[in-house]
Amino acid sequence: MLFYFASNLATTPPPNPNQHPYIPFYNFKKQSKHTRLFIFATMGIVFRQSVKTSIVVFSGAALGLIITWISTKYIPKQQLGFTRNLTNQAVSFSQILLLGMNSTLFIYTHRYANDTTKKKVLLTISLILPFVLGVVITLFYFLFKVPIINHFQVADRPLMAQYFAWAPLFMVMFTYLVILEQYLAYHMKVAISAFMREVLLRVINISLIFLYAFNIVSFHTLVVGSILIYFVPICIFLYLTFSTKDVGLSLNLKIFNRSEYKEMSVFAWYHFLQSIAAMLMGYLDQLLLPIYDKNGMETLAPYSVSIVIISFLQMPSKAFLPATYSVLTKAFTEKNYEEARDIFVRSSLNILIPTIGLAVLLVCNLNNAVAVIGNGKNYAALPGIFTILLIGQLINLSTGINDQVLSITNYYKFIFYTSLVLSAILCFLLRTLVPAYGVYGAAWSATITLGLFNLAKFAFIWKKLDMQPFTKNSLMVFLAALPALAVGLFFPNFFADMHHMYLGSVADAGIRSTIIIIVYVLMLLWLRPSADLVTFIASVKKNKRLF
Repeated sequence: MLFYFASNLATTPPPNPNQHPYIPFYNFKKQSKHTRLFIFATMGIVFRQSVKTSIVVFSGAALGLIITWISTKYIPKQQLGFTRNLTNQAVSFSQILLLGMNSTLFIYTHRYANDTTKKKVLLTISLILPFVLGVVITLFYFLFKVPIINHFQVADRPLMAQYFAWAPLFMVMFTYLVILEQYLAYHMKVAISAFMREVLLRVINISLIFLYAFNIVSFHTLVVGSILIYFVPICIFLYLTFSTKDVGLSLNLKIFNRSEYKEMSVFAWYHFLQSIAAMLMGYLDQLLLPIYDKNGMETLAPYSVSIVIISFLQMPSKAFLPATYSVLTKAFTEKNYEEARDIFVRSSLNILIPTIGLAVLLVCNLNNAVAVIGNGKNYAALPGIFTILLIGQLINLSTGINDQVLSITNYYKFIFYTSLVLSAILCFLLRTLVPAYGVYGAAWSATITLGLFNLAKFAFIWKKLDMQPFTKNSLMVFLAALPALAVGLFFPNFFADMHHMYLGSVADAGIRSTIIIIVYVLMLLWLRPSADLVTFIASVKKNKRLF
């Protein structure tokens, strides 16, 4: 079925290059000296911007780990599973409200960069449509309240009924968070928006959990407060958006002609379908696990904790992608295909380097993580779930920024078709494996589907665009990681017999991680797989500062 859809795409006539960024077959290898210098300067800006964002993302990750630890310590498994399920519902179904307008706003704001009125109208439409659709969906949501609640296990239904009305509000807030954050990315305010999402929200969340832990607030206040805190970054994003020069709202809808509306509608529609399919692939395992597993929300607790630990691997892509996506879109829009290919290859490599390093750190410290998070709390399934999910995420993150390339070029429809097929496969796997194998069945379902999805995207881009992220430098990154992995796995635990479990685990993790980082960095400096990394380190040495 997958190859059937791919063959249909291959015979579909490409759109007008003047209407949408399009990559013809092009000899990317023939680059002039001027072009190489321009690409080098552009990637230098992206690298520095990404380093700034990385600091914020890593800070947020540390806070996320604290949230996970205190949540498992103070919140019962069923309630913890419920709060994670509520968040998953809000994040996943917010993709419906977006209607593809987040991608449309980002892409077409680039296109109408010199037309202030069109940018204002586009922003207005992007803010109004999700609200209108949100009202419609909420009406249907309450109309089918009983069937929705009855899908869950009997023990979980009281919680679902109690907080049923809060889900639509949570969903709407996530929608506007995504729209405003992506719009700020266009204005290169990536680090600011990342700080709000990765740091501010998590600090407030930690405060709420501690208030609950010391019986200052109830579980009800914890749940409602965890939803309402999203008003804080939304208000700040709105202020940052409308305090930017030439940004505002306009109802001058006639500024666009019929042809432009049709073009944007088609673009938004396919990105909407793509987002829905991606949402199904990304969240079906977590959404269906408490339904198909007899233990319900309790099963979701250790699975969601494993997802949190695995999410550390996504930090490099979170840091690099916003700035990279912006310059990549600009390169495609201006038909600068030499720059686009170089950005693709170098960005994929720059993401791969910290991703592999983090994977080594996580694998070597898994026992410490389990000791701190799961000890005595029946989270024994963590190592197995993590190991299975790790396979899929390494395939996902090592194959480059394929989603961004496909969403920018005329082949963005391929993501939808592929996601649709693989979502059906994922549903079948979950329905089959979860009742038989529980959380492990869900993990294998997610990993198998994610692996197939990324291999399909990788093969398609290589065939159609003659672009693929792997070079000999990619191999050098893996070679650099091998000694670090060996040292991390075989380094003795000097604190194994320490009476205080937490202090012993933290001390071992600190020493083990330091040694891994030193070995990995030394190997990278010796093999020199990334020119951007070498240049950045040289700049730090020369200027005595990070930026």
